[in-house]
Amino acid sequence: MYSSNVSSNHSASASRYLRSRQQFIRGLVGLILVTVIAGCASLAQGCPFCSALAPTLSDDLKDSSVAVMARHESVSVDKDGLRLCRLRVMHVFKGNTKLANTVIEIPEVDVLSDDGVFWLVGYGKGTIMWGKPKATSSKAVAYLRGLTTQSQDQQPPLEYFLPYLQHPDELIAADAYNEFADANFDDICQLKEKLDRNWIIEVVRDPSVPVHRRRLCWTLLSQCGTPADTQLFDELLRLRQVDQKFNPAMDSAIACFISLGGESALSRVERDYLEKLDASYLDVFAAVSAIRVHGTELNVLPRQRLATALGKVLSRAELADLVIADLARWEDWSAIDRVVTLFETATEETHFIKPVVVLYLKTCPLAAADTALAKLRALDPKTVHAAEASMLFYPGLATVPVPPPADEEPSPALDEPTSPRVAEKQSAKGSSGVAEKELR
Repeated sequence: MYSSNVSSNHSASASRYLRSRQQFIRGLVGLILVTVIAGCASLAQGCPFCSALAPTLSDDLKDSSVAVMARHESVSVDKDGLRLCRLRVMHVFKGNTKLANTVIEIPEVDVLSDDGVFWLVGYGKGTIMWGKPKATSSKAVAYLRGLTTQSQDQQPPLEYFLPYLQHPDELIAADAYNEFADANFDDICQLKEKLDRNWIIEVVRDPSVPVHRRRLCWTLLSQCGTPADTQLFDELLRLRQVDQKFNPAMDSAIACFISLGGESALSRVERDYLEKLDASYLDVFAAVSAIRVHGTELNVLPRQRLATALGKVLSRAELADLVIADLARWEDWSAIDRVVTLFETATEETHFIKPVVVLYLKTCPLAAADTALAKLRALDPKTVHAAEASMLFYPGLATVPVPPPADEEPSPALDEPTSPRVAEKQSAKGSSGVAEKELR
């Protein structure tokens, strides 16, 4: 903060994620179960595959005492050798309008463009503590004015941000994305008739587009696309074969593929990812995540059909923990015999599956589950007792989430302290759109 008086490689990644998942589950079942059950009811229902990369400008406006647009004017060096940047205020969006045309001096931590225009927010009264300048342009004025036309406690409707996804100013386009990432999924669905399908397809095809924006566009295409658009899925798979660094955003791509292709698309996902024994962990995880979203958010295929698809993963012991929790949540008890076999045949590498099986059986209301649990208790009493103890005070669904593959592009670090409002939103939203859906 500044003060002024006025002023990848798929195989390597899969191996790493698999090891981390095993370590994550082993020894933490009880703690995770408590966290999940306590938080299930309060999870935000935002874009299924999107995660905001930074606080929105609406958050900046709500939490700051001053918000301005300022132009770089000059840089000077004080007696201690500290470079001071002088910014002249062009527009005041919040705070004392007398700040207009005044000069703000802040330490130049990062070199700012000599002729740059910046979005700047400040906190406090009297001596203003300024946040880090964010590069923008004079083209952003209309967008920022639109944000300030709402009352303090109101948010512009999601439709307001839709055209700005294509804005040439990167700060504005990124902010519109963050608004969609935080938006209620039902609100996204209601924009179906207003979506620019041709532009969305163009973005999905563009290999230079960041993966988080491709995820959003797959989600939008699932609302406005046609069955013929399912060919985009194969098109991007071919591109990935040519360029292994290219990330098609498989989770949202598969979800869109199923939305537009229905039963035939799901059957292909089963064949290529859920039943195929040499399918990569990353692709299997993406397919499971996509089907999970269909079972919790969408109404394209019956949930029981989706559960049948997830059950295919039980044939791979090292990946079975990805789906057992979903089968329990969706009350699919047809897997009792299969999960018992997974417990009985668990090896040193797949030992982590045992507590998950116990939680599935403890959740199942059928007498067959009690019989199976008694059998497993005789086989491995220590593991069964530990898993049962984790449910002692928090009975509920057998839910043991696994960490998703991280995006290849890191989220930018925030340079200023997170405000209470933003912290609350991040807590509700979770660090990963996919991860939070997994807890439902």
